[in-house]
Amino acid sequence: MIIFKINKDDVNKEIQCTLEDSISSLKKTIIKEFNVTCGYIDIDFQLERPIRSLGKFNLESGILPRSLDTYTFDRYGLDGKEVTATFHEVEDYEPKKYGKKFKHVNIMKRRIHNEDNEDNEDNGEPSFDITSENDFPSLG
Repeated sequence: MIIFKINKDDVNKEIQCTLEDSISSLKKTIIKEFNVTCGYIDIDFQLERPIRSLGKFNLESGILPRSLDTYTFDRYGLDGKEVTATFHEVEDYEPKKYGKKFKHVNIMKRRIHNEDNEDNEDNGEPSFDITSENDFPSLG
């Protein structure tokens, strides 16, 4: 269990999070608890010294980068800690969700077309002509 002590404009609240919660879930809880009108906030951690743990993300004083929003607290060394922070309202930012869909291209099965649009394939390996301007154009 992690306890976040959030203060903003002389209002102090404690928010408890588990290791399965993420930075974005903490931000949503802060928005709800403090009745923030905008849709996004930046968390500004106020630490006396950085929290470091071997093989985990470091947590340092200052605004946490937005790219770390999706990571859960088990990736930080925060278990059993009390963390003090405040937040800043952000008006013109909409968090983006990225999919994990990658297209795999197997170069060995890909057909190479030469100048005459004839298919070249020798035992499944692409063939290149070292003197060809199309295969290896000049850099100058």
